[in-house]
Amino acid sequence: MRPATRKWTSLILAAAAILPVHGAGAAEAAKDQGPTDVELPPILAPIVVDNRLDSYAYITIALTPSSGDKVFAIREKVPFLRDGFLREVNKTSIGKTNDPKTVDQAALKTRLLARMNAILPKGTVSDLKFEQIVLTPIQPQS
Repeated sequence: MRPATRKWTSLILAAAAILPVHGAGAAEAAKDQGPTDVELPPILAPIVVDNRLDSYAYITIALTPSSGDKVFAIREKVPFLRDGFLREVNKTSIGKTNDPKTVDQAALKTRLLARMNAILPKGTVSDLKFEQIVLTPIQPQS
């Protein structure tokens, strides 16, 4: 064997030794983990009381893919989802009718699901969750 050929053979064998081997065990372990939630960047929603801006709600939303292969499809559409959600929360109030300073999570979820279903193919997401909702009152100006 020529010295140059021996050098390449040694490099290939060394690389093969350090690369992980992906067998049936690795595929099964990945399948058992299930889909990972896709968390969207927080959106800012106004809370209007008596036609006046009272506070803002910082809302962090997580989407649960229906299967592991749907994660990329969701991530690919994040800018469109965020835009649709921002338009939805600015269209009408997100507050409860009897307590406008409190976010009506059930009604908001229904509205956001309708927007999401217009953007993503049917069956892509199994659940929409509110990871966090933080209310920040507007500081009165003197």
